[in-house]
Amino acid sequence: YTGEVLTQEEYLARYPDEDARYVLAASADWNIDAAEAGSSSLLRYVNHSSSPNCYYHVERVRRSPARRVSFYTLRPVRPGEELLFDYGKEFWRGRCEEQVGDGT
Repeated sequence: YTGEVLTQEEYLARYPDEDARYVLAASADWNIDAAEAGSSSLLRYVNHSSSPNCYYHVERVRRSPARRVSFYTLRPVRPGEELLFDYGKEFWRGRCEEQVGDGT
């Protein structure tokens, strides 16, 4: 997942209503903003599912304080199948009236 790295403070300044479309919360402290198509990857189009077929992992870059976000599949994915991951309950807090849980 590539894009501009934003601290939580920078993210909230840019998106005060937290209505960003292509921001991945990589940790409680930093986010990746993939809004600029020219400097991001197609992973910005991965959508939510409570039955995901992939997940992401934040990895430390060897011999560097930098971090990298990589996506991995949970099972073999068929050609043309949409990639989906679980955005997590925190993402949905305040965004919808129904509680997000299993089976939604």
